[in-house]
Amino acid sequence: MRTRRALPAVTAAALLLAAAVPAAAQPTDPERLELTLLATTDVHGHVYDWDYFRDQPFPEGSGLGLTRLSTIIGEIRTEKGPESVLLVDNGDTIQGTPLTYYYGIGDGAEAVLDGEVQHPMATAFNYLGYDVQSVGNHEYNYDLPLLAAYERDIDFPLLGANVIDVDTGEPYHQPYALIDREIGDEEVTVGVIGMVTPGVRVWDRSFVEGELEFRDLVETAEQWVPVVAEQADVVVVVTHTGHGTVPDEGYDRSALHENALGNVARMVPGIDVVVAGHSHQDRPEEIVTNTAGEQVLITQPMFWAQSVTETTLNLVPDGDGWAVDWSEGFAPTAVAHYARDAEEDQALRDLLAEEHTATVAYVNTPVAESVTELRADTAHYEDTPIIDFINHVQQSTVEQFLADRGELGDATVVSQASPFSRSAVFPQGEVSIRDIAGLYIYDNWLLGVRLTGAQVRDYLEFSARYYADLEEGEEFDPEVHTNAVRGDRAIPDYAYDVLSGVEYYIDVSQPVGERITGLSYPDGTPVEDDDEFVLAINNYRQSGGQGYPHVVDAEVVYDERVEIRQLLIEWAQERGVIDPADFFVENWWLIDEPLPEPEPTPEPTQEPTTQEPTTQEPTTDPTGDATTPPAGGGPGGGALPSTGAPVGGLVGAAVLAVLAGAAALAQRRRLTM
Repeated sequence: MRTRRALPAVTAAALLLAAAVPAAAQPTDPERLELTLLATTDVHGHVYDWDYFRDQPFPEGSGLGLTRLSTIIGEIRTEKGPESVLLVDNGDTIQGTPLTYYYGIGDGAEAVLDGEVQHPMATAFNYLGYDVQSVGNHEYNYDLPLLAAYERDIDFPLLGANVIDVDTGEPYHQPYALIDREIGDEEVTVGVIGMVTPGVRVWDRSFVEGELEFRDLVETAEQWVPVVAEQADVVVVVTHTGHGTVPDEGYDRSALHENALGNVARMVPGIDVVVAGHSHQDRPEEIVTNTAGEQVLITQPMFWAQSVTETTLNLVPDGDGWAVDWSEGFAPTAVAHYARDAEEDQALRDLLAEEHTATVAYVNTPVAESVTELRADTAHYEDTPIIDFINHVQQSTVEQFLADRGELGDATVVSQASPFSRSAVFPQGEVSIRDIAGLYIYDNWLLGVRLTGAQVRDYLEFSARYYADLEEGEEFDPEVHTNAVRGDRAIPDYAYDVLSGVEYYIDVSQPVGERITGLSYPDGTPVEDDDEFVLAINNYRQSGGQGYPHVVDAEVVYDERVEIRQLLIEWAQERGVIDPADFFVENWWLIDEPLPEPEPTPEPTQEPTTQEPTTQEPTTDPTGDATTPPAGGGPGGGALPSTGAPVGGLVGAAVLAVLAGAAALAQRRRLTM
């Protein structure tokens, strides 16, 4: 049984709101109080209902943003009374839109770091009167000084109980907050514990390694829940992690699971409500029973400020404090209120109008003219020029750097890129920063790591997991056979990599781990296991994002801390023209049946005879028999044009030479959608 040891922790913003808005009357029953918990998560910089990449509001019916949620929050506070309402956020706030980029790492960042400008997300959250926030993994994307500047600007505690300062061994952020509320004539204390997925140690390793440690979520909850329960009537855990699928039995704390919210709720007694996040799911209410037989409510709001969840808790006397009532008819409930159903709060729009205008002006800056429209809508299943644009810039940047220093040696530079957005388009004509930002939506920077040929093959095999397993005789369908479910989740597009600098086929008719065939250099020479490569790679992938093999431990030979998006912008600005002829090289293909084995060379049946050299000129008749295979790998002269459906076609003889040294052309089916 919990008893309350109240500590004053009401924020200034909440006090102002309480003074400004008349409180609604609580129920007259002196034996029961009502407490409302409002929660958001994964806002990712979406203050406005504005798509910076399309330079217009989001489509009708899909409205989002804090300006809309502000209207909902205000209505609930008016209805319930501000003193009986708490507002919490579950992290991933200061990264995700050009607005947060501009003030996080772009031209506006220096003013935020110097304290000359308040971080726009701090301005928005202060206006909304948040009581507390947990850190999310993306809070660390712009390094610790920027996070510190944001924390300086907010009027409420930023929590992170499992984030440990390496030097002191103590929590780097405040582990929990105690928030007092006066409901009617009664005082209620709510204890909020904040945690973040331990994956930060991987994804932002370059910023946190040697500075911060990230401990297991269950272990951390076991440490802090009893501490908070001794002081609070209601215990809320706001943890930036997904539900997860790891079973409670044999739960391994040393594994530092990315998603373990379900384990926390079930394995740690004393929690009343858990606010989930990170996995970008819309799950307003779920009830679980923990190991002590207590019921726990889990609520997860929708990402990008698309919803705020309202959890209603009825409290009954418990010793000298209060406890959550789980009796029939009074048990906690949670519902979602969607931004699309609300009007925007003009006062919040006006509050950040200057920052919004500066961001819009930045993203609409022209950088080049594109000679043709380039689209990414098929990039997840076929080689496309717009992804080759990324790979070309990355590959040439690393290659030039190493060559200038004489450090390239015998290594071949290759590059990885992912189809981050299926809606990305470079229009024919003027291309702006927002078009490039719409293609490369993450704030990654470029590295180069050394790999062997065998490791490159392993890397590609891992990437090919993205395609689902085909039944025998089944043809590939991109609507069905992409985003394969492996383990507990579907593989997202951003976890699928394609490489430039080598040629290869992905045979989706084969099992995972045996899909890469015909791996060769552009001239058709097969890649050997001990060949030397340098892979141009983004920092998220190199630090372990999505678990690609070899790259975390590989020797880093390029790390100039240059943003990939900025490299793309500068490449386009320097040339003034974006022409696929400058960078598009079709070098990978999907196939849904194995490449044919070449026929073995027949044994000679007679003694060789000496033959006079021929004086015949080589034929130029395209219908004549080929006496010499075309140079280079890939489909070569035998490829058929894309028709939008699987077609039969010829493969250049060099492909067969890559596979078995044959010189005859062969038939195979190639996937062209």
